[in-house]
Amino acid sequence: MNKTDTIYRSTAMNDQFRVIAADTTNTCQRARDLHDLSPISTILMGRLITAIAMMSTELKDTNSELSLRIDSDQPLRGALTIINGSGDIKGYAFEPKLLIDEPKDNFLPGKFLLPGTLSIIKSYQSRRPYSGHIELISGDLAEDIAYYYQQSEQIPTAVNLGILIDPQARVRAAGGFMIQQMPGADLNLADRIVSNLNATPNVSDLMDMGMDIPAILDRFVLKDVEWKMLDTKEVRYKCNCSKERFAAAMRLLGRAELESMNEGISPVCHYCSTSYVFSQQDIASIIESL
Repeated sequence: MNKTDTIYRSTAMNDQFRVIAADTTNTCQRARDLHDLSPISTILMGRLITAIAMMSTELKDTNSELSLRIDSDQPLRGALTIINGSGDIKGYAFEPKLLIDEPKDNFLPGKFLLPGTLSIIKSYQSRRPYSGHIELISGDLAEDIAYYYQQSEQIPTAVNLGILIDPQARVRAAGGFMIQQMPGADLNLADRIVSNLNATPNVSDLMDMGMDIPAILDRFVLKDVEWKMLDTKEVRYKCNCSKERFAAAMRLLGRAELESMNEGISPVCHYCSTSYVFSQQDIASIIESL
């Protein structure tokens, strides 16, 4: 298993198509380990992590942030992932340890999300945040994200997301690709790419067989298509929590709420499961600082 995960940004057919792909195996495994995820939650988080990694190429500076969230009243409930412009990803599943009675259903997260919603929030340093929301159309995140781009941004998009896990929910391979048709693109060329996509095996299976993302693009997704790699970027699971950040948030609770915690508390970060101990003295110091 490689030590770093990578986003690959490419173009095809003289910039008529934007091609983004990602290997997120280690990031998905890190999320699985931090939250002790069940198989179905591992698959859901893996797909969200891969999707948000590819979508993050829209971020133009390190202080920008992108959030991808699924909400549902069904048993799986959904999950949240966040990435910043530096490639730091964090997130959590709302039902991290969910187990379904029927064994095969533990590999079908979409079945336990419908009806539900997909929300995307883009936060920029120098302008107002943008948010978009759609109703899930299938529960298959790849289809739902393609639908989002078509409906909200009028960009024809094909998305493939793959995550392969073993019976213990360890991640063997995770990755995906996203192809977007630019305005004025030759529709005959689009048909050729669609034909390639239909003949491409599952991306995580190919990765598990030892193929890297550029080889998968060249041999399958963009077979007999002129394309070029523009750049690559590393991504990793990284949470920016700290005791100081928790203390700053606690100051917003007010004196009365803090005084009710005078015996001390040990809050746990949703994103990385780190616990921070605030003693009686710590709480008194926060109250004094108000």
